Amino acid sequence: MIVISANNLTKEYDGSNLVLDRVSFAVNGGERIGIIGINGAGKTTLLRMLAGQLPHDGGDFFVSSELKIGYLEQDGGFDSQRTVIEEVRKIFEHFPEMEKEMEQLLAAAGEEGEGQQAALTRYEQIRDRYERMGGYMYESEIRGILTSMAFDESMYNKKISTLSGGEKTRLALAMLLPSCSWTSRRTIWISVPSSGSSSISKATGER
Repeated sequence: MIVISANNLTKEYDGSNLVLDRVSFAVNGGERIGIIGINGAGKTTLLRMLAGQLPHDGGDFFVSSELKIGYLEQDGGFDSQRTVIEEVRKIFEHFPEMEKEMEQLLAAAGEEGEGQQAALTRYEQIRDRYERMGGYMYESEIRGILTSMAFDESMYNKKISTLSGGEKTRLALAMLLPSCSWTSRRTIWISVPSSGSSSISKATGER
């Protein structure tokens, strides 16, 4: 079964620099495909379009609704002064924001006045959403993600600037886990290794 395909996909920059010219292909479930080419051939451009990070100028492409695409960048886009655990916590930054709002609403619900009931109702709504989204478990989830990528506790507070290339790649993959493999049974991983070749691979995950 075809899970991702492109038909006459075209991309140009500045209206004259044609990078991709009517590219067509199909990927079947379970396949692993490598894209190899010289610098400037359009490998990264193609992958970024498939990941939804770049618009295309012609043609079209299809991604199965059962798939989630994750794009693994070469440098990870990290803040080098952050620690490993601080970077992973960014994935869940909405939870501390929700916690702060719940705290404020709970305080308002404890004060007599016209807004008391409204504050309590709003608090219950956010609390329920927080629970459904896994708010009471996200700290353990952070540790689980790091463990799955071979980061033990001794590395949690290590600055990203001190990580090796392989460690940065593992951290970049860790940042993709919550949005990809844990929300979809079938995941397309798109990566751009520093070796100069690019790959599309299929991973399967169940939660």
